[in-house]
Amino acid sequence: MSLSALLLGCISHAAVCQDFPVKPVRWIIPYSAGASNDVVARLLAQKLSQKWGQPIVIENRAGAGGTIGASLVAHAAPDGYTLLMTNPGSNAIQYVLNQHSTYSNRDFSHVILLGSAPLMLSTRQDFAASTVAELIALAKASPGVLTGGSSGSGGSSHFALELFNRAASVEIRHIPYKGAAPAVADVVGGQISLIFTTPASIFALLEANKLKVLGVSSQTRLTAFPSIPTMAEQGVRDFNDNIWFGMSVPAATPHSIISKLNFDFNDILQRTDTTERFTSLGLEIAGGSSEHFSNLINADIERLSQLVKAANIRTSH
Repeated sequence: MSLSALLLGCISHAAVCQDFPVKPVRWIIPYSAGASNDVVARLLAQKLSQKWGQPIVIENRAGAGGTIGASLVAHAAPDGYTLLMTNPGSNAIQYVLNQHSTYSNRDFSHVILLGSAPLMLSTRQDFAASTVAELIALAKASPGVLTGGSSGSGGSSHFALELFNRAASVEIRHIPYKGAAPAVADVVGGQISLIFTTPASIFALLEANKLKVLGVSSQTRLTAFPSIPTMAEQGVRDFNDNIWFGMSVPAATPHSIISKLNFDFNDILQRTDTTERFTSLGLEIAGGSSEHFSNLINADIERLSQLVKAANIRTSH
C-alpha cells in the first residue's frame, strides 16, 4: 500500500491521528537484548521518537520462546501505548506448538511487517567443521553428540535446528536458552556446538572473527556477506527458513491508532538511511498494510502446522 493511500485512511480518523501519541510508548521485545528483533526495534524506535516527539521505551521480556513478552502485550490496555515486536517464535510457531494458554492470535491486531532475515548456521572459529558437508559428516558420525542452541524452546532458532536435522538426516541435540544472546555466547565459548540465528544478532562477533558461518538460509548469497554460501549451494535444498519480524498491538486497539502506527512505521522504513542500515545487517525491508501482515501470519500458521506434523517437531527434548 502506498503512503498516500495510508494517509487517506488516517485522515478519516484525524483527531486520534493528530493526538497520538501524547506520552511515552512501550515496545516489548520478547527476546533478550542483542537479538535481531532488539536491534531492529532500537533502530526504528530512535527514528520514531524523533518523529513523534515522545520516547519509545524498549523493554526486553525474554523467555519461553517469546511467549512471556507476547502474553504481556496481549493483556495490555488496547490504547496503542504498548507494542509487540512480533516474529514467528512469539506468534506463528507458538500457535502451532500450543506452548501457551494465556493468549492466541485473536488477541492481537497485526500492524505492519517490518522486514525479514535469513538464518546463519554459526559456530566458533576453531570448530572442526568449516562447511555444511563437514558438519553433517560429524553429526552422522556421532548422533546426538553435537548440540545446537536456541533462543528458547519453540523459538525460530529451535525450529530451524529441527528442520535442519530433518533436511540433513542428522541428530543435533537442542539446548534451549533464555534468548539468543546467551546461546551465542556459549557457542563462542565452546559450551555448545552451533546456533541458527540472524545476521544482526552476530554481526559484531563476525567482525571480530569470534564466529564463523557455515551457511545461510537465503535463496541467494547476502549482499553484506557475499563469501558465505547458501545452504542450497551446499546440498541442503529443503532448508529455506528465513524469518520475518513485525509489530502488533492488543486486538481491541482502535483502528485509527493502528492506521497511524502503520503509516508512521511505513514512513520510517522507506527512508534511505533505514534501508541502508537494514541491508548492512543482512536484513530486508518490508512495510505495507496491516492486512498484508495479518494474511502473512495466517499463512505461516498453516505452513508451519504442516511442517510440524511432517517433521514431528517438539518444543523440548
